[in-house]
Amino acid sequence: MVNKLAVKNMRSRYVEVEHPTILIDGRPLDFILDEVYPDHLLLGLVPMIIEWISLEEEVTLVGQAYESDQVIKILPILMCPDDCDLTCTLVVVEVKIMDDLVHWKRFGIDKNKQKEFIKYNGFLETNVEWLNKVPSMTFYKEDYKTLDKIYKHL
Repeated sequence: MVNKLAVKNMRSRYVEVEHPTILIDGRPLDFILDEVYPDHLLLGLVPMIIEWISLEEEVTLVGQAYESDQVIKILPILMCPDDCDLTCTLVVVEVKIMDDLVHWKRFGIDKNKQKEFIKYNGFLETNVEWLNKVPSMTFYKEDYKTLDKIYKHL
């Protein structure tokens, strides 16, 4: 099954202004994660909106992770709207690129510290609490490019 991925400006639980929101099959990603893990405080997390991240080092790391042409990579996908950085709750997804499809194999909460991201110049699957009950998702590459609205300065 191929999922429908879209980015739409919406309000979220803790952010009253409209902002880019990741929708999977028409539903906000934070809602989907919260349904499966209601005790993990995932409802209200916002996408890794490049313009909202204040530290340039972090902007660069997030942008590089998105742009990476690695077949399998770890991509930060949601962050805490209070801090908008890599120090608070950070949800990552393991991404696999396949021909004309992009597969989100598994989601997790990254427990690494900001210094580790900077030291290793990226995101690793070590020290990630994998959320194994969240189903994998697959998208057409064309739909996946809608994430440019989040990860690139447009």
